[in-house]
Amino acid sequence: MNSGSGDTTSFQDKTNDWAQLAQQDPEAFETMRTELLQNFIQNSSANVQKKLEGMQWKIEHIRRRANTPAEALAEISNMMWQSTQQLGVKQQDLLDICTGQKVDTAPSHENAQILPFKPRAN
Repeated sequence: MNSGSGDTTSFQDKTNDWAQLAQQDPEAFETMRTELLQNFIQNSSANVQKKLEGMQWKIEHIRRRANTPAEALAEISNMMWQSTQQLGVKQQDLLDICTGQKVDTAPSHENAQILPFKPRAN
């Protein structure tokens, strides 16, 4: 891999280096990938570490159960798009509230079924 500093190495160079390492030494690539992810999560703020760990666990689970790398990529990409779409909906909700177009922010219970609970007999 390039030995230049992080500031002078271009994104394309780093991408090429990682791709080359993955082809030449998959075990070293996997070790470096895992270390990089763990380092990123550990250096994140405490309030997001658990969420990042959960996301990474889910991604690793998808990768393990996929039949091919392309299948894993498609499922992980789909997961990212769903998250982006949910963020867009929340952003629109916030804009609607700020502009007065949406006043009722209570969650809808239209599809909820309320179950009666009887008190326990002693």
